[in-house]
Amino acid sequence: MSLEENIEENIQLINKYDTIFGVFKILDYDLNLEERRAKYKKYDHIICEKCNNYIYKQYYYCTVCYNKETDAIKKNHMKLGSDSKIFNTFDYNLNLEERKAKYEKYNFVVCENCNKEINNPYYFCAYCYDKETDTIKKNHMKFGSDFKFFNFFDYNLNSEERKAKYEKYDLVVCEKCNNEIDEQYYNCNYCYNNQMIINRCKVCFIGNNDDCCSFYEFKKFLENLSEWINENNVFKTSKIGISDYDLDEEDRREKYKNFDYILCEKCNRKYHYNYCYECFDEKIRELKELSPKLQDYENFYLKVYKKETKELRELKELQSILIDYKNIYFELNSNLGIFKQIRKKFENTKYYVLDKKILINNIRYNGVHNCWRKLRSYCCDCYDGEIDIIEKKRMEFGKCKECLKIHGDSDGCSSCNPKHFQRDFDKWTSRNEIIDKLIQENQNIGRKYGLLEWISYDKFKNINYIAKGGFAKVYSAIWLDGPIKKWSQLSNYWKRNESTKIALKVLNNSKNISGDFLNEIKFLNEVSGYMCIIKCFGITQDPITNNYALVLQYMENGDLRKYLKRTANMITWDQRLNKIYDICLALNNIHVHGLIHKDLHPGNIFIGSTFAYIGDFGFCIPANEILSNSTKKNIYGVMPYMAPEILRGKPHTLASDVYSLGVIINEIITVIPPFNNQPHDHFLALDICRGLRPNIREETPTSLKELIKKCWDANPENRPTSEEVFHTLSYHLNAYKSMPLKRLSYNLQVNETRPRLSYKLNESTNNLLLKIQIDEKHPKAIYTGRLLNFQNLPEPINCTNQQEFISSRYTRRIRTGQVNTFHSDKCSDCIIMDID
Repeated sequence: MSLEENIEENIQLINKYDTIFGVFKILDYDLNLEERRAKYKKYDHIICEKCNNYIYKQYYYCTVCYNKETDAIKKNHMKLGSDSKIFNTFDYNLNLEERKAKYEKYNFVVCENCNKEINNPYYFCAYCYDKETDTIKKNHMKFGSDFKFFNFFDYNLNSEERKAKYEKYDLVVCEKCNNEIDEQYYNCNYCYNNQMIINRCKVCFIGNNDDCCSFYEFKKFLENLSEWINENNVFKTSKIGISDYDLDEEDRREKYKNFDYILCEKCNRKYHYNYCYECFDEKIRELKELSPKLQDYENFYLKVYKKETKELRELKELQSILIDYKNIYFELNSNLGIFKQIRKKFENTKYYVLDKKILINNIRYNGVHNCWRKLRSYCCDCYDGEIDIIEKKRMEFGKCKECLKIHGDSDGCSSCNPKHFQRDFDKWTSRNEIIDKLIQENQNIGRKYGLLEWISYDKFKNINYIAKGGFAKVYSAIWLDGPIKKWSQLSNYWKRNESTKIALKVLNNSKNISGDFLNEIKFLNEVSGYMCIIKCFGITQDPITNNYALVLQYMENGDLRKYLKRTANMITWDQRLNKIYDICLALNNIHVHGLIHKDLHPGNIFIGSTFAYIGDFGFCIPANEILSNSTKKNIYGVMPYMAPEILRGKPHTLASDVYSLGVIINEIITVIPPFNNQPHDHFLALDICRGLRPNIREETPTSLKELIKKCWDANPENRPTSEEVFHTLSYHLNAYKSMPLKRLSYNLQVNETRPRLSYKLNESTNNLLLKIQIDEKHPKAIYTGRLLNFQNLPEPINCTNQQEFISSRYTRRIRTGQVNTFHSDKCSDCIIMDID
């Protein structure tokens, strides 16, 4: 059977199974692999035109014909097509880069001489290279024109000169032995080793290591030795200053921060303000113990190195010098070369020096010391021995250089501080006489706490909106200068806490601010800076709206309401008690100063990184309303926190603040806002006067329950004072914290028609119920300040049984016939008609 008949038979067989076939033509071996793949990929089967065998698609050439072929060039042509190339032996004259540029585009390169494949990364025939015996020819094959013979006379050059001559070559071959030259030292290791005498170095007679006497490397090391010692100031002369007790502590630390020691002006003994000088002395002493060792290195350097000619000594001189300086290297392994020993020993010394310097810097600049000594800005021995109280105060706090008065505390001179402010009165203005007068009066007092400034608006950056209140918008910002710390006698300017984050409270419609409203700023200023009361740093003005803004202390965790909502399932019992303590302390400080807050609720209490703070003093009124001209005092506030007598239009008193405090204490314990399941309207105001109070959690300590109930007594005269609340809480605080109670269960509050029941639930149900009670408040439950005006509210009374209290809203529905009064097992919410 002929070949054509055989192919025809195969075609018929393939067509029988509905497959597509193709015949691989002999001429297609001229195509490269990509071209073959593109031509034959549509066929299910491919048959060789020459031998009638199948061709595998992964190869695209006939493996049967390939294995029969003996000519390597033809085999490569069959396998790779146009992607193969013959490596010409003349191309050994090219360097590696030139060979790569010529052949890298080919997948297969074949040696012209032996028909073996060329290794692409090196571009020379490994087979021919191994057969070659001539070293020069082998190097020529491997490196082409990029190799050079190392001339024996070049040993007269130093290492830098050798490197400059030979570093451009890929290969440098020793002229004498045809071995490769060491590229690090540019010497022939083979020839060098043959110069060894009984395995000992001819120069130092110590060691048998190749770099035993690497003179040129060691020469460079020696040249840098003295320079390193000088740069590191290991043994610099100590800088000493005489103390100045007239300066305050901060100025002393600033003045003497670069001195190693300070001598007391009284006894001449040394000490230091910024670090423990005894720990510092100890480390300096350890460092100076290295002096003899480093001196040996320097002396050795001066002996072996000629500064004039910048060359090492002659061979015989070196031998005698090395014998004299065995103390530098004798402790190291004697099998090492001497220069290697010296270099290694010095490196160990160098690391030791650096380690000591780090310890010294940690003591000096970071205050790290492991001793019991307390750092003070004066000589402790002289202070303890001084019997004059005034002189002791001078040593501790300093002396004013203007009026010569001794400072009584760390705040500086209270007499001269106002003068420093007065000198700058003509350098600023708020363009409002009332504000200017208020700030100037404040600065004339010279207080450290509660100090007010006029702050230019361009001193703030990164101003970002936070929230909106009833009469103001609040922004966060960075105050570039920061608040004043104290006056520096050393620099004659005010020291500040630079780049301080603050809150800007921009008051709505405050361009024409009233005198009455400024009185509220004055009240805030009176208590600003006291513990747990938000600080007011000053006043500024928005240049676009011309509205005035208070510059207040920034609170990282926002107001109390948001804080409780965010941490409801995380806040511990201890954390709750701490917040209650802070708020009671703050309110007591306010009342001690004869002030009434008048608008105490969680929206006006702020949580910092550690403490809780009371803020917003009296700003529940419009900024441009003049109270003295009002014929009737309007009632502003948040209803659930307002005492019943205030709802009836009575004036605010200290007792009304205490009522609000009781509601807040209970809310911190329960985490649930008071009366959040009903509208805050006339009916709630009526119920509050009839004795309705928020639900107290069952697990609350008995004495704390009684304190809360006293705070919201209907009769203001029966309520405790803020001082009594604070002291009662302080007395029981440790007992409360010792309770084995970290998380309390929550009471299930139902509608106003039936008693409020208490269920103890598991933790997951407890957390879910808490979230529902916080989030699902009544749409008419309002917790922001607003104008209220109620008529005909009854005289406030107490309700002794809160569980049986029935709301006025429900009573009204019964009276008007808007609710079914028959007994029913259904939820009362389903049978009450909403008339709102």
